[in-house]
Amino acid sequence: MSKTIVISKGTEHFRIPADRLVYVAADGNYSTVVTQDNRKTMVSMQLGQIEDLIGDQLGDEGSNFIRLGRGLVINTDFIFSIDTTRQRIVLSDCNGCYHDLSASREVLIKFKSYLEASIQSNGESTE
Repeated sequence: MSKTIVISKGTEHFRIPADRLVYVAADGNYSTVVTQDNRKTMVSMQLGQIEDLIGDQLGDEGSNFIRLGRGLVINTDFIFSIDTTRQRIVLSDCNGCYHDLSASREVLIKFKSYLEASIQSNGESTE
């Protein structure tokens, strides 16, 4: 069974399976939480608070959640494509969940390099 992320603030209480959380987008002092069933829920927490909450609740299992710039925290398990020229990242499960998001070119270039390095280091360790 997957670990869950619990977002509780004031009168709000959300329980989200971590493997179903696709991304969280900043929206001023609020954040929009997007799940695999394409449900979008606005919560009264800043993106940094959500990022900390994910780290606190999931520990090492939260390492697949990465912050991209000031506006996004994504679940890297859903990465389908990165296009640095068009400044787009597509998150998909190839089964109905599809989100085409924008991010700065610089952030995407750094993130793409990070992914390539981690793939390369994983490949070296299995040989």
